[in-house]
Amino acid sequence: MSDIPSELIFQILLKVPAESLLRFRAVCRAWRCIIDDPSFIKSHTTNQVSSNTLLIRNLSGARLFSLSLDSINYADGCETIKVTPVKRVIRRGVPYLCNLPVASCNGLILLSDDNVKKTWVIWNPLTREFREVPEPDTEVHLRGSGIGYDCAADDYKVVMIDKQIRHGESVYQTFVYSLKSDSWRMIKDCPYYIWPLGQGVYLNGALHWRSSDVIIALDLETEDYTTLPLLSEPFERRAPQGEDLVAMGGCLFLICDYIIGRLDGWMMKDYGVENSWTKLFSISKPDGINSLGCLKPIAYLKNKGQVLLQYATRFFWVDIEKNSAKKVTINGLPDNFSSQSFQESLVRLNDSGGVGGSVAMKITGAKRKRADTRLKLHVKITDWSDSDSIYDLDSSSE
Repeated sequence: MSDIPSELIFQILLKVPAESLLRFRAVCRAWRCIIDDPSFIKSHTTNQVSSNTLLIRNLSGARLFSLSLDSINYADGCETIKVTPVKRVIRRGVPYLCNLPVASCNGLILLSDDNVKKTWVIWNPLTREFREVPEPDTEVHLRGSGIGYDCAADDYKVVMIDKQIRHGESVYQTFVYSLKSDSWRMIKDCPYYIWPLGQGVYLNGALHWRSSDVIIALDLETEDYTTLPLLSEPFERRAPQGEDLVAMGGCLFLICDYIIGRLDGWMMKDYGVENSWTKLFSISKPDGINSLGCLKPIAYLKNKGQVLLQYATRFFWVDIEKNSAKKVTINGLPDNFSSQSFQESLVRLNDSGGVGGSVAMKITGAKRKRADTRLKLHVKITDWSDSDSIYDLDSSSE
């Protein structure tokens, strides 16, 4: 093992899924040093070799489930997949009511207590680390939110867009939380209308939201708003919930739902270029799909020409070449749930922000002192020497 150059080991480990790397830290000290190195974590996150995972929240309770999207295969007949509950680490320090997945970026999930989103937590399900986000100093009437990465500052940022009425007109104030500074700032107002409770889609260093006739983009480095063009082809926007715009395959992806019963999938292959919108499929709506409100794309398998869609509690594989859709049956799902897809990563949540460094967390702010005891316990159990997978079933009670 010692005869293998460290540079070669570095390149080999870059191709290993994040969950396996947690176990590989125990192979030897040299491997542990490589895997813990911030530059390795950045490179590994950029390469995105880890599995796509769906985090599922049971709306009838507080439990979270995980589902590997790689296990849902498009084949003849319906696939049957058993959903494995996430290990009960969510109860070890993370505020109990923060169990609603809101958005994700580089393996970090933004959790909320409810639709009002008064309490937020940034959580890495794989490393078990979390950071409770302090409340802003002002009351927020939430219009849009999201989490993204500022590459220039090596900092993760949470964005809240607040709707206020000034002189009889709607104004969209924007607040940005910096993980590195552990504080909120107000930046310039958003000059565009944003669909209610829109989830920001992270891509190319910016968060994106749907508006009436454009896509709004907030550059997380400059913190400036710009717009991207929507389709030149008109389409019917029914029951806009902000869930028809996602990032898949490194591109913006849009679902268009027509009253006439057709469902189209469009991808912007060249970021920001209007004529790069490419229609991937056009199908008749599968039985059971009635409106756009609960429909959202989940995954795109470019090499197989398939798109996975979720409608309420149902999943459908779309075959791009055949322009057809097939229902996927998954055993073990709750009767009523919400979901958030994410890419497993080794991104660390620590006192300096960014993607590396000490396990220790910085807990500040009067509103967070009440959580100090729980957080200290959580830091102890999230030391990376504990390499158990979060997907090992913990049968302890609620």
